[in-house]
Amino acid sequence: MSESPGSTKNPVLRFFARLSAKNWIAILGAALAVTFILQNRQRVRIEFLFLDLNAPLWISLGAVLLMGWVVGRFSFRKR
Repeated sequence: MSESPGSTKNPVLRFFARLSAKNWIAILGAALAVTFILQNRQRVRIEFLFLDLNAPLWISLGAVLLMGWVVGRFSFRKR
């Protein structure tokens, strides 16, 4: 049996070939968010309501990213 020109036996390449444009945009956005967080590691003063603390900026950025993901995930109805 011969393979068709577009097929491949490598499972990694098959996985990447099945990703849609929406998946690639999500992967790119996640990579950019992680890069941004890792580049901002200095300690900062955070004030929220009655809380006042010092923490690395990447922790606060990661927490905001996580909260945004949770809000986005649960705020839209499934069609």
